[in-house]
Amino acid sequence: MSTPPLGTTASRDLGRVLPTGETIGRYTSYLDAQKAVDYLADNKFAVQRVAIVGNDLKTVERVTGRLSYPRVALGSAATGAWFGLFVGLILSLFAGSESGITITSSIILGAIFWLLFGVITYAFQRGKRDFTSTSQVIAANYDVIVEPELAAEARRILQQLPMNGQAQHPGANPSAWGQAPGPQPHQPPERPASWNDPYAGQQPQQQPQQPAVEESQTAGLGTTGPRRGQFPDLPDGRPQYGVRVDDQGAGDEPPAAAQADGTSTGEPAPRADDDGGHGSTAAGGQR
Repeated sequence: MSTPPLGTTASRDLGRVLPTGETIGRYTSYLDAQKAVDYLADNKFAVQRVAIVGNDLKTVERVTGRLSYPRVALGSAATGAWFGLFVGLILSLFAGSESGITITSSIILGAIFWLLFGVITYAFQRGKRDFTSTSQVIAANYDVIVEPELAAEARRILQQLPMNGQAQHPGANPSAWGQAPGPQPHQPPERPASWNDPYAGQQPQQQPQQPAVEESQTAGLGTTGPRRGQFPDLPDGRPQYGVRVDDQGAGDEPPAAAQADGTSTGEPAPRADDDGGHGSTAAGGQR
């Protein structure tokens, strides 16, 4: 046996290291995982490169019944009788013709001894454990692991093994472990419709409806403001309280009201101070 060099440590025991490889199947019970490995062995697969790994180990204790003094005494006597029978068979080899008596006495002594031992032990417990149970360590699921270079061959073989209730068995779902039946194009994830509208999910604000304004109530031509009072509002929205009238020049035509009176068509109207000196054509005629 060779010793490692100074300053180095020996290699770890392979039996204490978790196996590495590719998981080709996952099963809910150990019997199903055992069935898969047995099927590989029947098809001449190198099962020495396969391992079964249990995940999420749990200790389960199942209660089988309630304890009492009669039950403890009966169970202890039965155990002692079996032990006495074993001892009596060994002693009968050297007893000769008295082998029957030896076996019978061994059974009786064993039953009495174990009965007393069981009752005394139960009495010292003082009712702290008045039930019987069985304990075992189980796993939540079991993985069948194969070395990477043989994983494809193991999956191909297990696809021929029907196994109901195992969704991650290669025969139930070939594409569960990356083995798709054919090449599939890569499709990007669908973009949600809400991304196109940043205000999706928000209710639109209802704007108050403005009453229709009649044309006669508008500010005038080229404006849309309302008419307030006698004059229309200015284009900038300010109210207008009057209209500016420019003075007429000397050469402008007289207003139509003056023509209707018949005073003059081309001459200016007489002034009021001319009545005193020359008189009025309407009253007394010309002088």
